[in-house]
Amino acid sequence: MEALMQLRLKKISTKSFILIFSSINVIGGFILGAVVTIASLTSPADQGAGPLGPWAILIFPVLNGLLGLATGAFLTWLYNLLAQFFGGIELEFEDNP
Repeated sequence: MEALMQLRLKKISTKSFILIFSSINVIGGFILGAVVTIASLTSPADQGAGPLGPWAILIFPVLNGLLGLATGAFLTWLYNLLAQFFGGIELEFEDNP
């Protein structure tokens, strides 16, 4: 029988969470920006995304990254606040030699 180890996540480092969260947002913004850019370059001029279209591949990652910074900071603050009252998230790991 395998021994299970139960741990509790009581606090999240704001810096590490923001780095991961904003990086994910930058990647998502790049993908979305690429789709909008390709769509604007391949569609007729009267049906395109307007003047933003070709620049979306540069603008969306920057805006999403900044949004990720602000959202990540808020989410870590909120989690750390609520974890004080509710004890955090319980995580279960198996001890596998």
